[in-house]
Amino acid sequence: MTDSTYVITVRGVAGPSVRAVFGDVAMSSAGDTTILRRAGADQAALHGLLRRIQDLGLELLDVHREPAEPA
Repeated sequence: MTDSTYVITVRGVAGPSVRAVFGDVAMSSAGDTTILRRAGADQAALHGLLRRIQDLGLELLDVHREPAEPA
């Protein structure tokens, strides 16, 4: 499904080196967490994001999918 946005929250505020790894993802910070948003991603893209998070040793707090807004 490519009609939705995946929202992933990890613990900590991402520094420049982490942001560089996720250059294809919108990132923001809220308190002591970083929120990654990937619009139009399919399951393979989601698994790729999760793999990068794991490879960096980031603590995954939440993953959810937001449905696309009606046109």
